[in-house]
Amino acid sequence: MTSLQNPLIRYGRQLGVAAALLLALAGCGDSSDGPDQQGAIYVNAKVYTQNDQRQVAEAFVVADGKFLQVGSRADAESYNSRGFQIVDLGGKMVLPGLHDNHVHGLGTVALDMCDLDGEPVTLDELAAKVTVCLAHYAIPDGQWLVINQWVPYEGNDPTVNYSTVLQALDAAAPNHPVMLSGVDGHASAYNTVALAMALDADGNTVGYSSESLAPGGVFEVYAPYVNLESGVIREDARYAIPSPDTNLLSASGPEADALYGAILPGVAEMFASRGITSIQDACVNDFVRSQYSKMEAQSLLHMRVTAATCFVADDYGGVVDIDGHLAKANEVRSAFAADPLIKADAVKIFIDGVLEGDPFSNPPFAPNAGMLHNFQTPHLHYDADSGAVTVEADSEDSGNNGIVNYETDVLKDYVSALDAAGFSVHMHSIGDRSTRAAIDALQAARDRNGASGIPHTIAHLQMVHPDDQQRLGALGVYLTFTYAWIGTLPEYDVLVTPFIEPSVAGQDILSVLYNASSYSWSAVYPVESSRQAGATLVAGSDAPVDKRDPRPFVNIAAGVTRASAGGLPYNAAQRTSLTEMIAAYTINGARAVRQQAISGSIETGKSADFVVLDRNLFDLVASGHPEQIADTEVELTVFRGEPVYRKP
Repeated sequence: MTSLQNPLIRYGRQLGVAAALLLALAGCGDSSDGPDQQGAIYVNAKVYTQNDQRQVAEAFVVADGKFLQVGSRADAESYNSRGFQIVDLGGKMVLPGLHDNHVHGLGTVALDMCDLDGEPVTLDELAAKVTVCLAHYAIPDGQWLVINQWVPYEGNDPTVNYSTVLQALDAAAPNHPVMLSGVDGHASAYNTVALAMALDADGNTVGYSSESLAPGGVFEVYAPYVNLESGVIREDARYAIPSPDTNLLSASGPEADALYGAILPGVAEMFASRGITSIQDACVNDFVRSQYSKMEAQSLLHMRVTAATCFVADDYGGVVDIDGHLAKANEVRSAFAADPLIKADAVKIFIDGVLEGDPFSNPPFAPNAGMLHNFQTPHLHYDADSGAVTVEADSEDSGNNGIVNYETDVLKDYVSALDAAGFSVHMHSIGDRSTRAAIDALQAARDRNGASGIPHTIAHLQMVHPDDQQRLGALGVYLTFTYAWIGTLPEYDVLVTPFIEPSVAGQDILSVLYNASSYSWSAVYPVESSRQAGATLVAGSDAPVDKRDPRPFVNIAAGVTRASAGGLPYNAAQRTSLTEMIAAYTINGARAVRQQAISGSIETGKSADFVVLDRNLFDLVASGHPEQIADTEVELTVFRGEPVYRKP
């Protein structure tokens, strides 16, 4: 028996900024309407240029928002005669501005709503949060309390007062319906008042109960998705409860516009403070585009945005409208064709679901990502007092291998049509079967259209068959991993691996989760094997999924170590180098969104987008402490020649 209870993990923030840097930047503004028209000479730095030779320079010159010269200090100081300001960077590490190639930008800052900020909590802490929010927002009896960014797979630890989420919510809010909106976008939790509000197909209030979920009951089809003991509901079963819609992609109207408008300065600061000067927003509709346009109009958009047009409702609803999707994508692309900061030349496709299930529900709730082999049905027991998990009986074949949203030939036609029209295709794929379908579609597009040279990307890639790791390389696909999700985290892994790997009664749970001879070990997040086969690594935080913070340096550290903070590596053979991780966040990221001619490296003629760090990442690797990369802080971010963030 092994305990799955771990203390909360928080990354510490190191304090202190070089006095020389502060003095050099005195008087510089934090934002600007455009590039700096006055030149500056930056000296005494370690400039990792990310050019084709991966040269390290010691100085560079910026003027008119671009790099005028990059190289030695002597060369840079030859511009003294022009009266340029000299900025001494105190030997600091400098990188090109970072690229986050899969993020939901407007979700990185909390709205003025009750929010857990993705932090695991005990049930006592959860009940206290409910109490505080009800008072703070003065919510009348009978009206909804929605709490965002609840973590379904970590925390929620039982206490003396409460043994389940449902009990904690009932005690804290007996007179209000309550919903906890999960950070994963696939699970929510409710109290008894809310469960009783579930509506049937005709809009009648029936409520979730043992009777309505029983065979022959109104909600029989939702029985695998509803846990009446804990109050946790997954996937489409959530939509029977008429709770307020807090989904960004459903936002519209003046109220939503005001709510999101209030956080736009915070969004700008979030990305600038993390050194991110280019993003691909992975799912953008008209409302989201309007908010980015508003940021640009207010001189808040200190980054380039590739707005990937998405049709999420169609993807998951089985609607195949290739001509309609192309028409909309073309309309949006044309609308932003002349915009210097926003473009819309990518289309997002959701191919499957997720790999998290609930092995402790009765019956176990299975994942729904598309897999090549059927899921197992595990039989596990969780002891709330000790945190111990035991395998009580042999698992068996479930007869279910998840979903792939598109039929093979339809996906081939869709991807081929987008490729022919000049769009980058960005695909959400979790399971190995869905990734195979994505690869087949990309191969079909190449066979039909020829090698277009358009960078197509697949995001997540949680499980990839070894044969398909080689195919990703042969096609040169851009792989958008969220590296921070890699590593041994038993609280999470127990929700995934027992559905993939067979288990037998009495087997130690860790041998189920971390068997180096298992299929999972070879297939989970295959970073280095895919890269060595020829695929290109890029990086995407998927914020606010899991965490609102895009945390690029946590991701870089995890790519190098294959471990979460304080944890052990998950298949150390799949580690990649710091050199590759920096490329993923810089020049590879720029190539993935077709911006390598203007960004991604520090080279003469390119946009002056760069970041100054508080430590040298290569020194940390050389000293044997790559995990400390996660603690890195940005001291200065410059976009188009203008400082847009300085560490306080």
